Amino acid sequence: MLDSENFIDDIDYLADYYSWTDDDLADVMEQIVANPDEMGRYWIHLAAAHRAGYQQTRENNFMRLGQWLQLQEGV
Repeated sequence: MLDSENFIDDIDYLADYYSWTDDDLADVMEQIVANPDEMGRYWIHLAAAHRAGYQQTRENNFMRLGQWLQLQEGV
């Protein structure tokens, strides 16, 4: 999973979306190495959610990812 081209694309997408610095990216990679299953899933879900329209805005009270994913299940 974590070595797949799709996963690398997801990390690249998020790095661009959030304008991550090299230090930010290094921190993300450290998180993934320390806990690959949980953090790998988190970053994959976050990238997919952003591609599907997820945003944290004042209008949605800065909705958390988990809440947004639950709302999508009802769609």
